[in-house]
Amino acid sequence: MDSLAKSINKFAVEFSKKLAEAAEGKNIFFSPWGISTSLAMVYLGTKGTTAAQMAQVLQLSRNQDNKSYPDSEKKRRMEFKVEEIQSDFQTLISEINSFSNAYILKTANRIYGEKTYPFLNVTFPQDATVSLEICPFALVGKILNLLPDDAVDSATRMVLVNALYFKGTWEHQFLVQNTTEKPFRINKTTSKPVQMMSMKEKLQVFHIEKPQATGLQLYYESHDLSLLILLPEDISGLDQLEEAITYENLTEWTSADMMELYEVELYLPKFKLEETYDLKSTLSSMGMSDAFSQSKADFSGMSPERNLFLSNVFHKSFVEINEQGTEATAGTGSEVSFRIKLPSIEFSADHPFLFFIRHNKTNSILFYGRFCSP
Repeated sequence: MDSLAKSINKFAVEFSKKLAEAAEGKNIFFSPWGISTSLAMVYLGTKGTTAAQMAQVLQLSRNQDNKSYPDSEKKRRMEFKVEEIQSDFQTLISEINSFSNAYILKTANRIYGEKTYPFLNVTFPQDATVSLEICPFALVGKILNLLPDDAVDSATRMVLVNALYFKGTWEHQFLVQNTTEKPFRINKTTSKPVQMMSMKEKLQVFHIEKPQATGLQLYYESHDLSLLILLPEDISGLDQLEEAITYENLTEWTSADMMELYEVELYLPKFKLEETYDLKSTLSSMGMSDAFSQSKADFSGMSPERNLFLSNVFHKSFVEINEQGTEATAGTGSEVSFRIKLPSIEFSADHPFLFFIRHNKTNSILFYGRFCSP
């Protein structure tokens, strides 16, 4: 499962860079975990080059060690790897979807197949919240208000839909009465008013040297999840930060060894993000082109028909960042017992920043976002 979480996090970084290229100056919010989970359901039914391309994009690389083996051994190892991936996804999904009062995470995965195609019985992992529905596309309509009007036509064969909703409860509450209107500096010359939340609390902070930026970790209740914010020192430094991010850098920056406890005066905008993406062009540009080609796609693990292909992949995610949190406890005992004076710092997220929500036990990035325009 650790290797799968690593794959998801690598995909998160690579996908964010591709998405950022097409969304310059715009907010970004997506779920690498959700996209990986939904694509993995389709991946289990792929063969040949289609499978290899999807494995590369999803950072799964199931055939990377097979070159020196005879064909029979390659096939056996590939089948074992597929079973291993399926098992890992099932374990990860169960872990992340385990009951918690600290957050709400709702996921819906749907694969819609054109009714004239014979589909094989496909076994999806338990708790995957995925289903294969064979139906006339005219009856599908706007699934979860997700499909555009022109998403389905006579050439459509298979559509993958993934939607997520998230809302969490903070470990430390922002007091509503402390929220005030303040300017959010979009760049050095333009600003917009936002509702700025604030608190003074002991929080974990980390520093990034190149490019210069400061990071902050906010725990959700029970510490199952964290919101991590990466704030460039320069108002216009977001582009440099995005360029510098790699899986290795992000892992190092946000590791426990990099965290220091500070007395933080925190200012964070209150916001909602709801983003919908047609992923076909982005995934194709990352190297997953055959799956979308009628002449090249190989979904023979799902259907005996050789011209079955993936027409579209749609992804929708929602997050709300507000004051909601656990009721602040009086906690005078803990205050008195904490004798060491902490260094203090002001962390004001009043200009463009990156953020992501991490499942701490599995170290999986559930959501990845860029906030640059209120």
